[in-house]
Amino acid sequence: MNASEVRHVGGDVSATVIDAAADLASKAQEGAAAAVAGARVVADEVGSRLPGIASAGAEGAAESVKMLQELSDPRLKLLMAFSLGVGAGLWMAGAPRLITLAALSPALVAGVAIASRNQGRAHRR
Repeated sequence: MNASEVRHVGGDVSATVIDAAADLASKAQEGAAAAVAGARVVADEVGSRLPGIASAGAEGAAESVKMLQELSDPRLKLLMAFSLGVGAGLWMAGAPRLITLAALSPALVAGVAIASRNQGRAHRR
C-alpha cells in the first residue's frame, strides 16, 4: 500500500466518522426537542392543578386547627412538647431540613390552635 492509498482510506474513514458524528448530533438535537416539549406539557398540567392543590391544603389545615381547638390545653401542650423534642433531636442529629420541619409542624399547628382559641375567648368577653 502506497501513501496515496493510505490517504484515500484515511479520507474514507474520516468521512465515515464525520457522518456518524453528524447523525449522533442530529439524534441528540431531536431528543432535546422532545424533552423540552414534554417538560412544557408537564409544566402546563402542574400549573392548571396547582390552585386546586393549594386550596385543598389550606382547607385541610383549617380543619386540623378546628379539630385541635377542641382538645384540652394539657393535650395540646403535650403535642407541642413532643413535636419540639423530636424536631430538636432530628436537628441535632443532622437530619435533612425538610424532615426536621415536618417533625416541627405539629407544634406549629397546635400553637396556632391555642393562640386562635385564646383570641376567640378574648373577643367573647
